Amino acid sequence: MKVAALWSGGKDSALACHKAIANGLDVSYIMTFIWDKPSSSHPLLMTLLQSKALRIPSYWEKIKPPYFDAYKQAIEELKEDYGIEGIVTGDISYVDSFHGNWIDEVCKDTGVKVIKPLWEQDRLALVEEIVDKGFRVIFTSVKKPWFNEEWIGREIDTGTIEELKTLSRKTGMDICGENGEYHTMTIDAPFYKNAITVSKFETEETDNAYVMKPLNFTNTTRKKAKQTMD
Repeated sequence: MKVAALWSGGKDSALACHKAIANGLDVSYIMTFIWDKPSSSHPLLMTLLQSKALRIPSYWEKIKPPYFDAYKQAIEELKEDYGIEGIVTGDISYVDSFHGNWIDEVCKDTGVKVIKPLWEQDRLALVEEIVDKGFRVIFTSVKKPWFNEEWIGREIDTGTIEELKTLSRKTGMDICGENGEYHTMTIDAPFYKNAITVSKFETEETDNAYVMKPLNFTNTTRKKAKQTMD
């Protein structure tokens, strides 16, 4: 099946894309929706480097209100113009009681299948899988009061997972950051052809968060991602 993977560049979209490929799907595009103000947590220039690392073309779509109709039109165009039969999403659970599952609703009646490799899986198990399979994922945005600026640029590893578990127990925060507690970018993965190095960045502080502002980042040779698609 020819599919496009919804792509923020963070851990969930990367893991979902990896699983889709491992399951034999033909991921022909990574697709990023750009709202009026692009996400500072997921730098668009870095998604281009990720596309090069994946050897999968990136497809950007600028979205304006009404958002539901804009999403639907973009997906219908992917189907008509590029033969996309399915959309892969890194969604783990419903967004909220109002929106339900956004992509399911958007794709309804389009004939495009929604594929959710992470749906309703254990949150801790997903974070641990990221590490076990050799993904290299860095924190690009963290919210107060759970985190401080020292988290920006750190990688998710066994040590940070233990810290996330402690924070989750003490505060009730979602260990996957599903409520916006933190955002990430994937700089290497088992299905990347090369890694991404962020050699210089600044940390910007807002009223409720710390955000990475990458100043120098490039495609480089892989350091330690595992060469497996299991």
